[in-house]
Amino acid sequence: MTYLLSGMEVSALVDPRGLVRAIERVLLSSSKPPARVAVEHLGSWLGVMPAAGEGYYAVKVVGVFPEAPKVGLPLVRGTLFLIDPVRGDILLEADAAAATAWRTAAATALALKTLGYRNGVLGIVGAGVQGEHHARVIGEVLGFTELLVNSRDPSKAESLARKLGGRTASIKEIHERADAVVAATTSRQPVVMGEWLRPGTLVASVGAPKPVRELDEAAVRRSRCLLVDTEEGVRGESEEWRAASSLLELSRALKGESCDWGDVKVYKSVGYALFDLAIALHLYERLKESQPLVM
Repeated sequence: MTYLLSGMEVSALVDPRGLVRAIERVLLSSSKPPARVAVEHLGSWLGVMPAAGEGYYAVKVVGVFPEAPKVGLPLVRGTLFLIDPVRGDILLEADAAAATAWRTAAATALALKTLGYRNGVLGIVGAGVQGEHHARVIGEVLGFTELLVNSRDPSKAESLARKLGGRTASIKEIHERADAVVAATTSRQPVVMGEWLRPGTLVASVGAPKPVRELDEAAVRRSRCLLVDTEEGVRGESEEWRAASSLLELSRALKGESCDWGDVKVYKSVGYALFDLAIALHLYERLKESQPLVM
């Protein structure tokens, strides 16, 4: 029996708190998957990401297509599969764009929690799908006292801020006031400036892999260490890490490892197959609990 989930059905099933717990559990219990296979062509990016753990395989085939939104299509498109490793049955086939949005935001919430964020001023740079999901998940799981939103499209920033009870702000105000800054953009020029960050600020950069570049060198130098989803992924698919003195994977941080932090702390994510395994398991478990009709 295969469950087929559209993006709307994925969103209806996700429990953000439960998903954050699932990601933490999978990071602590599962072996590191093989490096994903990724190619770039005509300005877009396509990746195949397999993972195994907790008695299942998960495979995501997904692409980031920067030109797609210009014709009304999602930036991220693809499919996430959960597979029985004994029989080979496909147990779940879910829209990868929605799954990626939710699991990326939940992983960021886990990273910010690990770095010490709780219920402060949250700044979101980027008012697209990732920006909205990050505001929703962080708000529900960790809370915020105030939400500040910025986007290169002011109307999108205003719409998201209004929807979630926040307000729009300039990039500089976000740097100066936010306790945590989340950059969720496709910008090829830095949107996080180290010289503007207050000491103690937490930063999460979750935009797509290169050529996206959200962090300037000053922000990375001030952090010294970078918390990352995977060291191989960040080294291979971003450029910002080059200004860091060391990298610490989130799975190792959850096990108690630390590093030599500066006066700000930065989390850099380019995507990790274990996050996909975690949301596939989360969705499958939620479906089995509710026993919906097979589609």
